[in-house]
Amino acid sequence: MSTLTVPHSVPSVGEDVEQLRTAFSGWGTNEKLIISILAHRNADQRKAIREAYASTYGEDLLKELDRELSNDFEVQIVIIPC
Repeated sequence: MSTLTVPHSVPSVGEDVEQLRTAFSGWGTNEKLIISILAHRNADQRKAIREAYASTYGEDLLKELDRELSNDFEVQIVIIPC
């Protein structure tokens, strides 16, 4: 089993929120961008991202992920506690 690591230079929560919104916009979903953000943040950072996303866009990040993702990929991402 592999271990996820948090990058040495973590972008701000605001940058992560903007990047997630970018990943959801347009034609299709940028799954690689979603993975690069959520899979490389610890639980506290993911919680802060979820709260900032809600206050910025008035939407729950988990519901947005549910709308944008499908099948096995959705299950893998949503299991990561936010």
